[in-house]
Amino acid sequence: MNGSAVDSQPTLLKALLRARHWQKHSTFAREWDKVARRIDPKLVGSWPKHAQFYRWLRGEIRELPYPDACRVLESLFPQHDVRSLFAPCPPELAGHLLTKNGTTSPPAVAMSGVAMAGLAGIWPRTNPDVLDDLITRVRGATQEVSVFGLSRNFYAKDDMLPLFEAKAAQIPVTFYVMEPGCESRRDRYRLEPVEAAMEDPARYAREILRPLLAAGRRIVPATPTAGLRIFTFNFPCSFAIEKIDDSCRVMLYGHGKRGTEGPMLVFDRGTPYWDYFDSQMQWLERLSSDPREPWTSKGLVVRPLRETDLGI
Repeated sequence: MNGSAVDSQPTLLKALLRARHWQKHSTFAREWDKVARRIDPKLVGSWPKHAQFYRWLRGEIRELPYPDACRVLESLFPQHDVRSLFAPCPPELAGHLLTKNGTTSPPAVAMSGVAMAGLAGIWPRTNPDVLDDLITRVRGATQEVSVFGLSRNFYAKDDMLPLFEAKAAQIPVTFYVMEPGCESRRDRYRLEPVEAAMEDPARYAREILRPLLAAGRRIVPATPTAGLRIFTFNFPCSFAIEKIDDSCRVMLYGHGKRGTEGPMLVFDRGTPYWDYFDSQMQWLERLSSDPREPWTSKGLVVRPLRETDLGI
């Protein structure tokens, strides 16, 4: 990790940034902040200054960056350890990265859609990293938290509910959960390979919905728009959505799989993918406040959770 080691070859970090078109300091800083916000909002703006950034690209460092910087780098480039980022990048690997990431003309067309998707995160299934990402985003939320899905039982856990309750005192927090006794919920659980923990409607109402409803009543909103709202819906859902400020986290529901086994993707505002999932949340809001045709004649209902719903 010194200047002489990289006189003839670029560092892996430089090759990766070039392949992603992030070699400008301002672009790198923007991507750094996207990742830092998920890890710890306090790390936003902690990217290296211009001179340090270009020393990183040349591999001119005596030791690895400070631990928080290493955390961000590991999240930016999860397939590479930090030490290797500052080592020389073999020409064949640099060429592979350029081709893989669309620098040559034919792959560029294929990759442009991925680049334009605003894909800020992706995981194969629910795991601790997915939950940490959610917690970080909720803690840093300043506009809204709106969630839609089958049960959303994770939010009612003892270590999670206080976080949502505290956030709902500051900003609007909205839950859309499937009506406990509706046919669509029974059909969904028919598709799961084994009996799910919250398949029993009575248990779901007792352990999940009742604590959420009680939390909503305890909250003293700091602003007119703040508070916790809980709605039920009575139709199938193919995915769960967590809209947190300018990001939409999307979890897919598959067949013959548990809900937590579905892939999780995160899309940022400003792309057609964000627009699609944001429009889904807006559609739910319209159904809850001003239901219209053709949905009313089809029996689609989104309504506030009531105390009577809990006496299943």
